[in-house]
Amino acid sequence: MSDVTLTAATKTALVNTLYTVSLADKTRLRLASGLKVNSPSDNAPAFFQAQALTGRAASLLAVKGGINQGLSSLGGAQIGLDAIAEIAKQLKGLALSARNGTTAERQALAVQFDALRGQIDSLAADAGYGGVNLLKSPPDDLSVSFNAPDGSGGSGVTVAGVASDAASLGIGTAQGPYNNFATDADINNALAQLDRSIGTLNATASTLGSNASLLTTRLDFTAALTNSLQTGADKLVLADLNEEAAKLVSLKLTSQLSLIGLNIANENQKAVLKLL
Repeated sequence: MSDVTLTAATKTALVNTLYTVSLADKTRLRLASGLKVNSPSDNAPAFFQAQALTGRAASLLAVKGGINQGLSSLGGAQIGLDAIAEIAKQLKGLALSARNGTTAERQALAVQFDALRGQIDSLAADAGYGGVNLLKSPPDDLSVSFNAPDGSGGSGVTVAGVASDAASLGIGTAQGPYNNFATDADINNALAQLDRSIGTLNATASTLGSNASLLTTRLDFTAALTNSLQTGADKLVLADLNEEAAKLVSLKLTSQLSLIGLNIANENQKAVLKLL
């Protein structure tokens, strides 16, 4: 079988048509994926740089999740402290009520005092989150890492727990240290210790609030940095869909013109063959 011989004009038209079809296929891929760089062959430096930026952003998302969990742990402790402080104020109210009471009334108030005091221990024990309890006795510490899993950058913070059960706060039982509120001196002892306990709770809440503020600042920073990295990666690989759509329309027109040129070249060749 003899080889098919093409004229120079036919070859040129055929090469142009195939090239246009190839460009159109690439443009369709960009429109379908939304990316102008889909593989290293498209733009190796941009492809690998975008991968590095995206990987760093993904690592920071893990850090962001850890910070969020740390904030939730602090939030649980803050709620616990508020509830314990409220119980302490109620205990103070019972002690104040005992001042003008009879012996029987003082004893009854002492029983109520001790029952309510037990709620402080329950609250401290229940104020944990995610396996971390900053208020129980002995308390846990909360460690929050600012390091990405790949070990790049950042540091961390450790928040020391403060035991906030009744015994740790120094709140004794009415039937014990406060002698069933038998005398005003016993009541005054209870009131003085409750005031100190409320002060301790306020100081603990202030410390936890400062750490929560730090974590919030770090969370905002991490989120902003993650967005910046992802934006940088997108600039390297994302396609301009409007531009690509316009390019595809242009390539379709070019393809049609190339086919017309190929047909004309074939017709010319046929005409020459007829003459021969």
